[in-house]
Amino acid sequence: MPLDEGRAVSFVEEYRKYLQFQSTLEILPNPPEGYLMPPTDLLGGLDEIQVKAAIGFYSNQYDFDTAISDLVNSAYDGHLAIRLCSLHYFGLEIDMPLVSISSNGTALPQVYAYNDALQLQDESSVSPIISINGEDVMEYLLSVGYGSQDWDAIYNGQFMSLAQGLSANGNSNGFEGSFTAGAGKTAYHTVGFANGSTLVVETTVTISGFPFDNGTSLWESLCLPQETSGKTSEDESNETPSPNLPAPDGYPEPVIRENANRILGFLPDSKGLEDTAVLAVPTFDETVGDVTVTNGTAVFARIARDFIYNATSAGRTKMIIDLSGNGGGVITAGLNLFRLFFPNEDIYTAARWRAHESVDLAGRAAELVLQPNNTIFLNRKSKVKPDQKTGFESWKDLFGPYDILGVPSSSLVADNFTMTSTSESPISGYGDIDLDPAEPAFKAENIILARVRTIAFGGRPNYGPMQGMGGVKGSQVFRLKDISNIAEIATLAIQETSNSSGPIVAPEDMDHFKDIFPIPLSDFPLTLTTGQVNLLNAFKPNNHSLPRQFIYEAAECRRYFTLDNIITPETLWASAADAMFNGGDCVPGSTNGTGSLWPSESSTPQDLSAFHRMV
Repeated sequence: MPLDEGRAVSFVEEYRKYLQFQSTLEILPNPPEGYLMPPTDLLGGLDEIQVKAAIGFYSNQYDFDTAISDLVNSAYDGHLAIRLCSLHYFGLEIDMPLVSISSNGTALPQVYAYNDALQLQDESSVSPIISINGEDVMEYLLSVGYGSQDWDAIYNGQFMSLAQGLSANGNSNGFEGSFTAGAGKTAYHTVGFANGSTLVVETTVTISGFPFDNGTSLWESLCLPQETSGKTSEDESNETPSPNLPAPDGYPEPVIRENANRILGFLPDSKGLEDTAVLAVPTFDETVGDVTVTNGTAVFARIARDFIYNATSAGRTKMIIDLSGNGGGVITAGLNLFRLFFPNEDIYTAARWRAHESVDLAGRAAELVLQPNNTIFLNRKSKVKPDQKTGFESWKDLFGPYDILGVPSSSLVADNFTMTSTSESPISGYGDIDLDPAEPAFKAENIILARVRTIAFGGRPNYGPMQGMGGVKGSQVFRLKDISNIAEIATLAIQETSNSSGPIVAPEDMDHFKDIFPIPLSDFPLTLTTGQVNLLNAFKPNNHSLPRQFIYEAAECRRYFTLDNIITPETLWASAADAMFNGGDCVPGSTNGTGSLWPSESSTPQDLSAFHRMV
């Protein structure tokens, strides 16, 4: 595929305006002590790519797009993503799913090819993998991973997972691990085993049809902007009927579930779980695969509430909330789930967005055009301070900016839950929604949250703690399409007031406005279909200056996956219950780690606000 250098240079210029909404730009080049990932300079990296494009450094569109993609991935932020024109047409596959297995849950795990690991059930002698392409297997898998701010989470993501498949598309058979998606982008992988043997595994390219005569016609079809109806693939997904999927394979029969398998309730009867209920929540999103669930948040809330009553009626006194594979989603779904289990606790959320010039202009335009019930981040009329009592008297009061680790930031802000809690998106006890249950159905010490609080599974083969939440800890993902919509609305308001007595932008400043303000995605010089940024940094109640994304927060206990845990999730729940309820062993050195919120000597959580980070 050829590269049009002029369009490439212009593309970087326009994308930079969108990247200004990323909340961590100034922190990433010099992250605080305790942050695990290497520093990166996103804006500086874009400058370098733009210069290289201008001098003809990139010989084709694929190399140019790969450079931008690699830069974005260097932030290790699951909320920051971009889909570039030459990268989504081709898929890479490696037909060798991997698993990381411990013999008993606390012994150091080894990596196996999944099909080899299955033979361990028959006590067959199979050899673990010790190297890939001549490099230690752990080091190689870490080197090709991205998307999480924690090395253990990145390592886990390379392996087959029923829960990850359930999270992505409602089908537990759908995720074979990131390694199988073409890790390293090499033509083949030489896999070395402990017994001295090697196996060469090819990387295959998948293409959905190829009606093109040459690279130029392919580039024109994929990368040259086309006339459209104004709809995107994201819009069209909303028009698809809600899915009706079967119960997931590998799991026991749920007593209640949502048709898209976004939330499932179990009353297992296996040993160690007789008094325990399990609520599996693979996602808080309303979208499963490419389909959006009708009234998804309201249905989610009803099933969660009904299951609590089902569990207590069945005599269950303990609860495991399994968030394995959960990558977040609709914020109110997670907040409501917290309130269902802790109805006596107020919800605390606190966030800041990056207060840059484009946001200032858009916010001042919003003052003129947005209704009070519009919950978009820059509408001060729908925002409050974290106390849920105090509003903002002016746009300046909300905008700031305040210097937070070098980031020009807004005031500390929260959604007004009384306003945002509705029948379509309920938060128990807020707005017109009844507090139901009105009293806790389970004691706090009898609730554990697998993967997020307070037990973590898997990670690198080393002794010591592991973060409970290894994915992104930002408060809100924001699509580039949403930025585009805001920019278009704000541009109209700014233009309409330009000749008034109180213009948002004075006529003599309009050229500068056009230079710095985002243009519509449809006007980009190269096709950009989807992308997103982390809009809001989240903060703890006792620390309003260090975003949670950069704070290490260890789980109380850690265990490794056994083969049974991978094949049968019910055994994972039994393992969690054994460790957290019955005094079972944790991985040596994994308890009382930095930032652990439930020290082992305490029977109740010290910081219930941590549960709010489930989204």
